Order: sequence, then structure tokens, then C-alpha cells
Amino acid sequence: VRFDLLGRDGLARRGVIEIDGQEYPTPTLATIGTEKLRVECKGPRLTYENISEPGGLSVSGSSFFDTDSQGDGAIRVGFRGSPYSDARTDKSGFVFLDNISSIMLDSSRFVEQIVKLKSSNSLLRPLLCSVAGFPHRLAFLAYCGVDVIDTIPLVMAARNGQYLTNHGIIDASSIKEMPCSCEACESDRRDLDHLLRHNQSAAESEIRLVRHAIDHGKLRELVESRVRCDPWLVQNLRLMDLTAYQLQEMHAPIKGAPFHAGSKESLNRPDITRWKMRIQERYHRPEGTKILVLIPCSARKPYSLSKSHKRFREAILTSGKAPIVHEVIVTSPLGIVPRELELFYPAKDYDIPVTGHWDRDEKHMVQELVSWLVSSEKYDLVISHLGDEQEPVNSSISDFVDTSGGDPGARDSLNRLQEVLRDFDVDDRGPVRRSRNLEELRSICRFQFGPAGNALCDGAAIMGRWPNVRMVRDGQQIGMLTAERGMISLTLEGGKVLADAGSYCVEIDDFKPKGNLFAVGVKKADGEIRIGDDVAIVHRKEVRAVGVARMSPVEMELAQRGEAVHIRHAA
Repeated sequence: VRFDLLGRDGLARRGVIEIDGQEYPTPTLATIGTEKLRVECKGPRLTYENISEPGGLSVSGSSFFDTDSQGDGAIRVGFRGSPYSDARTDKSGFVFLDNISSIMLDSSRFVEQIVKLKSSNSLLRPLLCSVAGFPHRLAFLAYCGVDVIDTIPLVMAARNGQYLTNHGIIDASSIKEMPCSCEACESDRRDLDHLLRHNQSAAESEIRLVRHAIDHGKLRELVESRVRCDPWLVQNLRLMDLTAYQLQEMHAPIKGAPFHAGSKESLNRPDITRWKMRIQERYHRPEGTKILVLIPCSARKPYSLSKSHKRFREAILTSGKAPIVHEVIVTSPLGIVPRELELFYPAKDYDIPVTGHWDRDEKHMVQELVSWLVSSEKYDLVISHLGDEQEPVNSSISDFVDTSGGDPGARDSLNRLQEVLRDFDVDDRGPVRRSRNLEELRSICRFQFGPAGNALCDGAAIMGRWPNVRMVRDGQQIGMLTAERGMISLTLEGGKVLADAGSYCVEIDDFKPKGNLFAVGVKKADGEIRIGDDVAIVHRKEVRAVGVARMSPVEMELAQRGEAVHIRHAA
């Protein structure tokens, strides 16, 4: 078996698996059944000849398969462990979930197995799962990093008179009109053969959709749309978010695709949780700002392009206190978004349904982050200009001024905001605009690179018009911010700053990269690196190149092939 990874979306992988000279795109379905009842899918056919013991996939003589007295190839679930119960890599190169048929009854054990396998040297091996692969579960299994899913559930369901869909299981006898237009359903027959053919078609269609979602960074959205129909899926997705956050976050790209955050589970997406944690761990207000103005979010992203935010900013500018005002947007699911971070993923890449009502979890999340901001940053004045969204925030802070009334965009509310700012007696001899831009850029650098971000901005000057600006030190450009990417892109000089700080570095042997850096050339990778991060490629602190990470740090160190860093500048 040869397994090549072509793309990633969190733990999910897009790749090509080669078995007996035949290539199959992954995630894929694998044919397995009995001699008289077999699902012929377009994925690999896994038999004893393909997979050697232990963990062999022979369909006879195991606790998982039984043939009834009529010899029609019945399959039933056994709870002593499937033939894939060996959670080790056998000679075939596959890795198997341990005792999948029993851990299906225990969500915590399923997640524990995923964490165990994805945190070990078996990370790069193709992961095979049995029993669980009903069409509506395929997206979640792929989300957990499963690469090959067998067709046993399709056979089991057909024998039980179950009609499978991507939104759950239906009793075939209850169907008045076939909801599918596949060839088997067009015949309007409900016998075993036609049910099996339909179930196969439903699974094939869903696995193609899963691959499409991975290609476009949309798998989490697909998973959230599927879990509603199955309590097992809801339990496991929530447990993945609660107990396997560190594993998921390590593989979540620092910049992903735009997404809809339309469910309770969206609040705990790894990229959203990372945002909230980085705010509390890495963020500080721009130096020189003394007045905090809390404002509501807008449907348009980035917020500053919306009509409402343009009115807010006009009122702040007219007050004469703009240099010392710090605007922070209050929003779900991110909690708070400082104005200078509005371009950073996912602040400008999410969309939510707006009802004007906050549920309990949203209220708690926003209250926690606003309370943290107010208590840690020590503003001279806090203004709440949130309008109808003030309730969860105003109740969590004290010593503030509410200027919004019911509608923060109304002329009366804007006048009130302007007057409060103008009348507040504070030393407003703040930084000039160019320095303010530098301090805002420092906030971005710190958010992106941690403490090393401060070093990037020390002694630097800003050239250009915000937000498309260059960072220059001693006449040499060290980095650049663009509105499109929302992150700092480094030059070789910027890479030297990271190397001096020992952060976001990929260590290589003594060679000069030509083209891109492949994993085989990586000796060590900083554990802070995430896919999409700018990194410095170094040999003994000598910067050989800078570029964008294409793998997680653990993958860079384990893999023997594949692009580890897409190089932007080489020495």
C-alpha cells in the first residue's frame, strides 16, 4: 500500500492510496462483504490477499462475520472486536481503529482512539474504519482523519430493510415515494438487491461530496449539517471539540475558507476557539489608546466597509479623540474583534444568522471576553455603543458609559457618542497617525507570531496606505500586510528576526533550498507553526529561506515526502 497526501482540511486528508497497482482517491469506500452479498464500490476491494494478519480483512472465521444456516451471507455486528481490531500498523501499511464495534457504544472511547492514533507515529498511515460508515456519518469520520471506510453498514442496512440517506436512516417499508433518483430507486422496488444498490449509490455520492468539501476547506460546515440527524454524531463532535481541541487545533490552518457559523457546534470550531484563546494569551491594545468603544458587528466583512461602521468611525473622528480611541467589535462566535485584527482569519471570513437574540452560551462567551479585556487593558474610559446587543455585555462590566440607546446607528446615538468622547477630560496627546498604524501592526504581529511579533516591529517604520503597508527597518523591508491575506508576509530580513527569537522556525540540514522545501529535508519544526503560517527556514540560526507552512509541525518531522513549506524568498 502506498499513501500520498495531496491536501488537508484539519485532520481530514485528501490523497491517493495505491493498492495492487490501482490508485483510489481518499477518503474512499472499500468493498467488503460475503461471496453472495458484496457491495461493489469504486474504492479498493479489501480482502485477505490485500491485508495481511494481524488485523486481516478476511471475511470468514472472525467474530465480526457470521453466515446463517441458509448460507446467504448474513452479516451481524459482534462486540468482541472487528477483524480490524488491531490498533497497530500491519504489513499492509493500514492503521485500524481498535474494537470499533464496541466503541461505537461509547463516544468517549471513540474520541480517545482518534487522539491516540493521530498523536502517534501512525499519523501518516491510512486509517481504516469498519461498521460506522453509514452515508450520514462519512463526513464526520473523514473529519476525524479516517481515510478508508468499508461498506459493511450498507449490507447490514439492506438486510434490515433500511434505506440510507445522507441525513439518516429510513425504514424502507415506510417510503411512499422514493426520495432518490438513482437507478435502483427509479425501479421503485424494495427488495434486498435494490436496497443495497441504492445504499451504495447514496454512500458513493456522499463520499464524493466529502472529498469536495475537503478540497475547498468546507468539511466542518458539512459535518455540522449532518450531525443533527444522529445523536452519536452530536456526542462525538462535541467531545472532539471539548477533549481533542489541541489535536484539532494543531492541524487547523491559520487561514481557512470563509464559512457559515449557523449552529451551536460552530461556537467550538477549532479555529474559533483558537481565536478566543489567542486574544487572551497574545493580545494587548495598541499603545497610546485610552478609551474603549464597544460596537456591534455588521453583516458585511471586513466591518469597516459596512455603512454602520463608517458612521461609527465618522462620529469618533469628529470628536477629535480618534488617536486614543480603541474600537472593539462584539460578535458571536468570536466574542470580540479589535478593529486592527478585523482582517485576520476568521474575523472577516465568517457569516452568522442575525436574530438580535443571544443564547446562553453566546452570552457567557461574550461576557467572559469583554470582562477580560476591560480588566486586563485598564482603559481610562469604557463606552458601550451596542444598542439592542448591550444586554449580555453591560451586565458584565461596571464603570462605563452607554451612548447607544436602542439603535447605535441612529443620529441621536451617534451624537451622544461624539459628545461623550469630546467632553471626556483625558490627556489626548497620543501617537501621531503613523505611530498608531505601527502600534496596530504590532498587535497583528503579536497575534500572529506571539512574543516574536514585538521584535518584528521594534525600530520599524510603516510605508504605504493602511491596510496595504510595508514594514521597513534600516531601509530594508522585513514584512508586508495586505488586505486580502490579513496577515504579515515576511521577507528574508523578517525571517532573521524570527530566527533570533527562536520562533516559527523550521530547521534543516546544511543545504540551500531550491524551489520548495519538502518534508524529507526537515530536521525539526517549531511546535507553534500551523498550516498557513509564515515561517523561517534555518540551519543553525542562519536563515536560508522564508515561506508558508503546508504541513503541521509534527507532519513535517514525520513525513518523508510532500511539500512542508512553500518558499517565498530564498537566500
